Amino acid sequence: MYGRGSVHQNGCHQEITEILKTRRIPCVEHPNCGEDPDDRFVAAGTALALDCGADFVIGLGGGSAIDAAKAIALLAANKVPDIWEYRQRRAHFSVPALPLGVVLTTTGTGSEGNGGFVISRQLTDEKVAFTDLSTRPRFAYCNPNFTRTLPRAVLTDNHTDVLSHLLEQFFSMDETPGIVDAMILEAMDYLLRNAHALESWQDSYSTRANMMFASTISLSYLFSCGKKIPWILHHLAHALAAIRPISHGASLRIIIPGWLAWLASQPAYGVRSNDLCKKLSVVQPAELAAFFVDHFSSLSSQLHPQLSRSEKSRMVETLCADEAFLARAGLRKADLRNIVDWTPNDVKCSPA
Repeated sequence: MYGRGSVHQNGCHQEITEILKTRRIPCVEHPNCGEDPDDRFVAAGTALALDCGADFVIGLGGGSAIDAAKAIALLAANKVPDIWEYRQRRAHFSVPALPLGVVLTTTGTGSEGNGGFVISRQLTDEKVAFTDLSTRPRFAYCNPNFTRTLPRAVLTDNHTDVLSHLLEQFFSMDETPGIVDAMILEAMDYLLRNAHALESWQDSYSTRANMMFASTISLSYLFSCGKKIPWILHHLAHALAAIRPISHGASLRIIIPGWLAWLASQPAYGVRSNDLCKKLSVVQPAELAAFFVDHFSSLSSQLHPQLSRSEKSRMVETLCADEAFLARAGLRKADLRNIVDWTPNDVKCSPA
């Protein structure tokens, strides 16, 4: 199972099919996974897996292909075609997912190391995150050479995605082992200091390898150890991506500054905000938002329009309808409005 042309350009498809052929392992391909895997693509893949009696699933590509492969492996094992049935009656999915392996071709998803996946629903324009540990890949083949052909826009999105995973896990809601936070801070600092290496991506195996490793460990459960994480940032980004056709990385770049500005105003996150400031040499927590705006601008990433009044209202109403999420995150409607209402003009960094 894979996306579109990239697996042929980077040599991934040829290498994997040759391995399967050499070992006389028959396979059926399910190509053309979109950037946001949806329930129809997953349903078609599930039907294909059931029809051919598949006993193993391999996903080639980035987060989208891997997430779709996870959903297909879970649905095929339970002989259920619709992923939304899992959302409604999870307890009845008693059979673990078919064994799954992935071949990674990007450096930002982190999906290769966990049992989480995000699927879109075409009927309602929803993007929903699912979790089932049985979908955690049995193996992940992470070859940095498969990432050589990634375009700059994708690299920027990957970089943003890894940072977002680290930030969300750093700003957990409770006191946690200090060693975990220390590792997260070091990983963020490394990525921010070495962002310039994206310029020489094709020529630097070391850069590709380090980014790929950072992506894998960022969502491998290592940095969430002992933590209670509400994933506020990603819920907001998914709500935005459901109504605006932009990449996941782009949606994160729009939301991250306002989310950081809101965190800086919350006493519960005060210690971590100050710790992050110290690590990044930022004067005060209120300036973290501007710091990341400047960082994203330095990557020459495409600038997207700020949130419109309509988009803000739709995002807030969508998330407010999820009472379980609000309770888990300790959020009120006013908190969501504060996050989405922030603009780059709200604060400037102090001169060095």
